[in-house]
This record gives sequence, C-alpha cells and structure tokens, in this order.
Amino acid sequence: MKHLLAIFALLHATLLTTHAEPVRLIFDTDMGNDVDDLMALIMIHNLQSRGACELLAVTTTKDHPQAAAFTDAVNTFYGRPDIPIGVVRDGGAKEPGRFNLLAEEKGADGSLLYPHDLTNGTKAPEAVALLMETLAAQPDHSVVIAQVGFFTNLGRLLDAPGGRELVAKKVKLLSVMAGT
Repeated sequence: MKHLLAIFALLHATLLTTHAEPVRLIFDTDMGNDVDDLMALIMIHNLQSRGACELLAVTTTKDHPQAAAFTDAVNTFYGRPDIPIGVVRDGGAKEPGRFNLLAEEKGADGSLLYPHDLTNGTKAPEAVALLMETLAAQPDHSVVIAQVGFFTNLGRLLDAPGGRELVAKKVKLLSVMAGT
C-alpha cells in the first residue's frame, strides 16, 4: 500500500509539473444579443478556474452601455472583477439586448443585485485600443482570440496602423464564429 501511495504521489507531482501553460485568451463578444455569449464567458471562467486558460481581456461589439456593465457583473461573479473590458464605439448594434439591463437591477436596499464596478460602458476603454495594448504586452504567438459577435472590433484592429503586424506577431490562433 505504501508503494502505491508513493507511486500515486510521484505521478501526481509529475502531472502538476508537466501540464501545459494556460491559453492566453481574448474574448470578443456581442454580449446581450443571445445567451450563447454569456454561456461562452461562463465556460471561459470555468476553464480559467481549472488553470486551462487566462482571460486577458473581453471586448464587446454591442454598442450599448450595459453590454460592458453586464460583462463586468459576470466577471465579478466569478471573482475576476479586474479583467479589462473594451467597448466598440459607433458600432451597429445599439439596442440593450435581452439581458444586459440586469446589470442595473437593484435590491430593496438600493444595492446592485449583481455587483460590479463598471456601471456603464462609456467609462470603459475603446476596444481596439485595449486589444492593441493587451496584445503588445504578451509574448509573440501566444494569444488566442475567440470572436463570437460582430466583426467590428477585429476589423478595426486589422485596419488600425500597425494592427495587422501586431496580430501577426502576437496571435497564434484566431477563432471566428462566422455567419451570413
């Protein structure tokens, strides 16, 4: 029995020291149009809790102030209130969405039902600037960008001076949910 425990301890220690480095991830979303974006962000937080990824930033392509606030409420719920959130400016989707207004909901005592400190997307940095800053701070070919909303932020990033070069240098995988 002692030998089995020793072998188990050795295997456990080996697995802990040989696991892959967490995926460095930027999530670009149109948070609020449908529940799929929320579910994806929840899954990302669970993967980060397991050590499989590190959420570097979230950018929103929904041009409504509560899209960023709702995203911050989700990040705060998962214990990560300081994940940077960037927002599109002059984007196409300006309606509030199906559930983003939950970020404003208050209890009987006047406190937010879903605590967060980014109460309005107008107080968040512009998405392309945040993308460039976040990418520039990462090692070459180390970042995965998962884009599940409109292509506005990524299109603007690629059109920005030095944007294509930065993406080519820093991004190892770009995953785009594309439709018609």
